[in-house]
Amino acid sequence: MICPACGGRHFAPVRIEGGLPAERCADCHGAWVELERYRLWRKNMPQLAAPEYAGEISEVNEPVRVCPSTGRLMTRIKVSNGNPLRLDFSAMAQAVWLDKGEWERLLAMGLHDQLDAIVSERWQSDLKRAASRERAEHAMRLRFGDAAYEQLAQMRAWLAQQPNQTEMMAFLNTKAD
Repeated sequence: MICPACGGRHFAPVRIEGGLPAERCADCHGAWVELERYRLWRKNMPQLAAPEYAGEISEVNEPVRVCPSTGRLMTRIKVSNGNPLRLDFSAMAQAVWLDKGEWERLLAMGLHDQLDAIVSERWQSDLKRAASRERAEHAMRLRFGDAAYEQLAQMRAWLAQQPNQTEMMAFLNTKAD
């Protein structure tokens, strides 16, 4: 195997925090985690206390990496919208490359037991929808102001609970005499 992060060729089987089996690069200390092994580990996963993560996750867009198993390009996937952490995922190999500190970051975020969900199309699609909603809300707050936006959001929530909301909307859209 060739390390996707540093190009090193020295890997050793290890058990990272909590006993998760992985292959660790001796040079950069990144870890190759196969999802099949991850799922088996998760079934018997010990309760892990999330350590305080002292490192920083860079927001720099690194180049796309090559899968050490297949030689194909991996996909950089978001973990959450509020965090710059990106993981390298090989769909062909069904494995994730974790740079040094990324597993600890997942632990700190409480997402260490969600790795297979994070790489799913549904998780990624949900993140995109949430980001789109956040951008739209931000645009409306800029357009209407925070106070007016809050009132409109309350009206919208109230209106959504009304059995005759279609008629109410029609009434609001008609011109007052």
